[in-house]
Amino acid sequence: MLDVTSIRVGLAVVCIALAAVACDRRPKTETDEPVIEPAAPGEDVAPQKPATAPVYYGVWAAKEDLCDIAPGSADPSPIAFAEGEFVGYENRCHIGEVQEGTEGGYRLSLVCVSEGVEAVQTLDVDVDGETLRLKWQNGGEATFVRCKEEE
Repeated sequence: MLDVTSIRVGLAVVCIALAAVACDRRPKTETDEPVIEPAAPGEDVAPQKPATAPVYYGVWAAKEDLCDIAPGSADPSPIAFAEGEFVGYENRCHIGEVQEGTEGGYRLSLVCVSEGVEAVQTLDVDVDGETLRLKWQNGGEATFVRCKEEE
């Protein structure tokens, strides 16, 4: 003979099973909305710099005829500023604090790695049209021309 407790437990198990089947048990984070992935640029669409990119972002060379060389790959080769980074010959720097000056120049705090050695540097950057002037805290200076972007 079945006791009342066994019947109640059995009914509870059946009710839970039926409720699980009847209810959609998907996590609440899931939606019925279709997932749309961002489109990748096609061959006819060139990647674009963000509209908020600093004026000094880009590839720069000491002479225009060096622009075909990959930045930082040879001596001499172009330098590049992009996405919080500065790349030069045998060094790569993370751009930390950026202070904009009153005459359109910038003072960059850099953490650089060159030949396995990390160093903190300050670099003054000034852009005048297609000319970039750099001045390091140690007194070194250099002038570059902007390399034209490939079309």
